[in-house]
Parts: sequence; C-alpha cells; structure tokens
Amino acid sequence: MRRIAVATLAVVFVAAACGGDHDAAEFAGEVVTVRDNTFSPVTLEIEPGATVQWVNEGRNEHDIIPVDKYGEFGVEKEDFAPGDTYEFTFDDPGVYEYWCTLHGTETDGMIGSVIVGDAEATTDSTAPGEEAGDATTLRVPDDFPTIQAAHDASTPGGLVLIEPGVYNEAVTVTKRDLVIRGLDRDETILDGEFTLDNGFKVLADGVAIENITAQNYAGNGFFWTGVTGYRGSYLTALRNGDYGIYAFDSVQGQFDHSYAAGSPDGGYYIGQCDPCNAVITDVIAEWNGLGYSGTNAGGDLFIVNSTWRNNRAGIVPNSGTGEALYPQHDAVMIGNIVSSNNNDGTAAIDIAETVLGNGILLAGGNNNVVERNLVYDHDIAGIGIIPLPEKILNPDNENAVNFDARNNVVRANVLRDNRAGDLMLVTTLDDATDAGGNCFADNDYTTSIPATIPVCDAAPAAFETDLAWLVEFLGGAKPEGADYREVVLPDPGEQPEMPDAATAPARPANSGVPITIDLDAIEVPTR
Repeated sequence: MRRIAVATLAVVFVAAACGGDHDAAEFAGEVVTVRDNTFSPVTLEIEPGATVQWVNEGRNEHDIIPVDKYGEFGVEKEDFAPGDTYEFTFDDPGVYEYWCTLHGTETDGMIGSVIVGDAEATTDSTAPGEEAGDATTLRVPDDFPTIQAAHDASTPGGLVLIEPGVYNEAVTVTKRDLVIRGLDRDETILDGEFTLDNGFKVLADGVAIENITAQNYAGNGFFWTGVTGYRGSYLTALRNGDYGIYAFDSVQGQFDHSYAAGSPDGGYYIGQCDPCNAVITDVIAEWNGLGYSGTNAGGDLFIVNSTWRNNRAGIVPNSGTGEALYPQHDAVMIGNIVSSNNNDGTAAIDIAETVLGNGILLAGGNNNVVERNLVYDHDIAGIGIIPLPEKILNPDNENAVNFDARNNVVRANVLRDNRAGDLMLVTTLDDATDAGGNCFADNDYTTSIPATIPVCDAAPAAFETDLAWLVEFLGGAKPEGADYREVVLPDPGEQPEMPDAATAPARPANSGVPITIDLDAIEVPTR
C-alpha cells in the first residue's frame, strides 16, 4: 500500500477548518477566546487603560452586548463572524458585564465580565433559582398571546400548552422544570422567518419540550445549553440555519420520537459533555449536512434505534479544541439504520462538505462502540475511523491538537454497497502499522480499507494505514453546501403525535431522564 507524509492530510481536512485568520498571536493585550456558547475566561481582571481583544474561534456568529450603562462597548453579530476580532480599551474603573444575545441572557448562558481596576464582579453564570410553586397549566393563546408571555408567568414545574397555529417568536426559557407542549405536533409551529435566532433557547434545568415544530430559524430549532436535565420529545425541526435539535454543555438528557431536516450542521447535536448521560432514540435525520454531530461528547451517551438517511454524512462523533472536554470518547451507536448519506443537495457547513458520502464516521474519537447497525449505500465508507489533525489544519493555533482515533470497537454490523469500503481505518500515528487499539469483529461486510483490518481479541497482525487513500477519497473537491433557506426539503408527512397531549400530566426532565436502554435486546435492523 502507498504511504505518504502525514502533512498531506491538510488536503483532506482543509475544508473543515473553522474560522478565519486573526492576529491574536501578535496582540499584546488580554485576549478572550470566544467559542460557541462560551467566553473564556468568563471573568477578566485588568488595569484601567488596558485593551482587551475578543477572538471568535467558534463556528458561528456571536455578539458582545453590554448588560447596562456601557453603551459604547460591544460588537454586533454582523461584525463578529468566525475568525473576526473585536478590541476595546477600558479607561474607566468598573465592572463591565456583557452577554451574547444569540446564546444566552443577561444572567444565563454565554455571559462574561471585565473587571477594571479595584472593582468587584457581580456576574454569575447561574441565575438565582426560583422556588417551585403550585404547578399550573397556562394556555396559549387562550390565557397568554405568546409562548414567551406564558413562560414568563409560569412557575417551575408548570405546563405551557400551545394551541395549533404559527408563532413568529424566539422563546428563551429560564424557568426550571417547565414542560412546554404543543397540542398538535404538525400544526403547532414556531417559525423564525429566517430572522430570529432560535425557536427555543433553554437555560434552565429540567425543561422538557414536546409535540412542536420549529422551522426557519437562523440558528437552532431547539437548543438547550448549560443545563442538567433536558428532554425533547415528538419534535420536528425543519430548515434551521445551524442545528435542528441541539444540547450543548448539558447532561442528563434525551431526544426521542423526533424528526430533523434541512440544517447545515447536525440535525441532532450533543456536544461538550462528560459524562453526558444522554440518549437519542427513535429519531429520523435526513437532508442535513450531518445527521448527528457531537464534538467532545461521551460517557453514557447512546445513539440507538434511529434512522439516518440522505444527509451528506450520517453519524459523525468528533474531537476538537473549539469546545472543552476533548477528546470525544465513549459513545455507543447500536441498532441504527444508516443509509444513502451521499446527498450533495443539502445545506452544509465545511466539515459536512468534506465528509460527504460516509455512513458512520468516528473522527478523532476514542473508546466508541459501533454495533449491530445496518449501514448501506454510501459512496465512500460505511463505517470509518479517521484522524482529525488540528495542528495541520491550523498551524498557527498554539492550542491545536492532532486527534487520532483510538480503541474504538466496530462489531456485528451489517454493511452493504458502500462503494469505497464497507469498513475503513486510517491513522496518523508515528508508526503507520499501529492500529491505535481500534478493532473490528463479527461484521457482515465485503470490502475494507485497508484490505487487512485489525480483529478484536486476536493476536496483533500486520496493519498498514493508507493515508494516500484518505487524501484521494476525502481530499478532493466536493459540492458546496446550498443556502439552507432555499433547499426544497422532502415532505416529512404527518409525524407521530405525542399520546394524550391535551391531558397528559407534565413530566419535567428532572427525573427519569434519560430512559434506560436494554442494549442487549437490540437487534440489527432490516431494510
């Protein structure tokens, strides 16, 4: 087999690099790194007259908005895209508190502060908790004209019931243990009209959202961030500009009985959690850049009994320094149907363009289990294990890490008609004959890249990675992603309704989440 220098992988992954060039390395003052959903450091102490630079190293636009009187301080999202920088000189002593309106509120989520001189911070990433009162049911529009108004009047543990209709609003949820439910999944619709950021942005613990459609948002359809306890059930996310159904920096959660289509990034995403203690089950993802994408998410994370079809790529757990808790590890993918993820007509972020044509792709993750899945009809690999070499992608980034995939197990899957290889393993380890502890067992397949792959629980055998193959099949030009606002999506048809939506008691996500999955009972799906 051909062997080439590791540096050649730059060709493969160049489209995956996020953000543009900036001059942070040449800046002599204090720097705040802005990643998706976080300012780092959250609190910065400086002397009067010092200049602070914010660097957007995330994959999304952000803004920096002062909480109160410092009106001259801050930057709008139009001027702070990935790769952009913003600087401000703080001459006067005081505490300058700020937030990103796309990913937080003034007191929760993506917030920060700059302490200038002898002052004391008041910013806290956790808002004061509310005592649970009597659980109440608030109806929209009978009791309140908007969902946000009903939320604002609710008490923790309450239920917001929403009649069928189209609601042009972006709802921020800060009441813990709240249940928000539509009375008709297909007809209770939040529509962002491509101008609002998120259908639901949840910043409180224990919130469940049920039986609702969110569509046409510039950001996400359903978004939980920084919470313990979350659940999204019987949700439909259509044509949203980032993710469909999304949990970040959140644990103890569950997505079930849901459908996501038309997002440039992941239809479903769980990121930056360890252990995540989360389950995705009985969902469908199609016509997204990626069906599932999960950066640095692992530990009791189960993706099971679901369908991932007609995306650019199917299930793609991955590592990256753009979020905390790297590397990705310990996710379990069992009982899924993963098919025909070759769709170059979708919207797509850069990495989704790059990995077009793959079913399940473990990108720089460790200790994952891929078992008893049906994977078929992919132009490149059915199930692949590949590196994610950030140092090659971003040589000027001092924090970059080359993530090789290690100790992943691919077992008892059925693979058909994956044209380049049903199974694939590529490493960038110094010794190209080292498989990194990755292994395969009991799979029903025809072809593999390379022809000889390591077998679990067997004596070590000759293995030689083929980086040239990876460059050839992943490094070539790929069709660019379409504008998510213009993609014509397939009609999903009537989606399953939540049983007894009008009368079922409120079930917050403060207990019994996630459900326990009997993994041993899951069989390989049939077509």
